Amino acid sequence: MVVPQGQPRTKPRALDYAFANAIGDYVVVSDAEDLPHLNQLRDAVAVLLADPDMTGCVQARLHIYNNNRSLLTRLFTIKYNELIGAILLALEHFGMPIPLGGTSNHFPRRVLERAGGWDAHNVTEDADVGIRLARLGYEVRFVSSTTWEEAPRSLRV
Repeated sequence: MVVPQGQPRTKPRALDYAFANAIGDYVVVSDAEDLPHLNQLRDAVAVLLADPDMTGCVQARLHIYNNNRSLLTRLFTIKYNELIGAILLALEHFGMPIPLGGTSNHFPRRVLERAGGWDAHNVTEDADVGIRLARLGYEVRFVSSTTWEEAPRSLRV
């Protein structure tokens, strides 16, 4: 799907465009270069179905697959391990709002519609949606599934 020319040129605008043209009961956001675990969709839907009234999103764990390519990729790896492996899981444990990561998010369509989709002008669209879900009374849950992501190897990238 190609997003028509227009402003702003942001990921959330593209997500809103795709969402408006998508069909089905679930919406999944994955970056094109990511490598989600083969059973991730099944695992995420199982978590969604376990508590459909309260679960607004299922977030997979994110890990860096090129972690030893440069100092920058090592720093990204530390950041992801800290954020996903500790901080967000602690927020989930204590029932606090979770600012979502930008990929491997699995939503029930009805919940995402109720939350209003994405804000095309907010480049922290993932965190924004996570907070809006919490305001609506939904919880974000994590699935024991990994998505492997590529970290930028240099500042130029």
